[in-house]
Amino acid sequence: MSADNFYWYASVLIFLPWLLLILAPNGRYTEPIAFGSAVILLIAAAVFTFLYLTGPDVEGGFFSLTGFENLFRSKQMLLTGWLNYLSFCLLVGLWQSHDARQVNIGHLFVIPCLLLTMLTGPAGLLLYLMIRFFKTRKWDIR
Repeated sequence: MSADNFYWYASVLIFLPWLLLILAPNGRYTEPIAFGSAVILLIAAAVFTFLYLTGPDVEGGFFSLTGFENLFRSKQMLLTGWLNYLSFCLLVGLWQSHDARQVNIGHLFVIPCLLLTMLTGPAGLLLYLMIRFFKTRKWDIR
């Protein structure tokens, strides 16, 4: 499958686990689907990275900003970055949903955090941590 096609499928299908986290957080299959989706995205990112790094057109590197910029001129490496973003944000959203149940935070308070995490990553996590702090009065996330 081409990087363009995989990008489209991943960008559309990622909404299924997010919808489950938002609309059915206690559903029997919500956490397995969300976790499985994140793992599939991470595996795909690893595969596209491997294909790029073992291919003939490798340019760039990780030891300078210019080299790093050159890596992302490749569609495969750009897709890898996108897949990593999608998977890590989904894992953070999964953790937020799970943790909120553990510390008894109402799901209505978690929904804005999930939406922000899906769209902006760190901003959603920060909002959730602030809500969690006001609920538990501690920063401990064990």
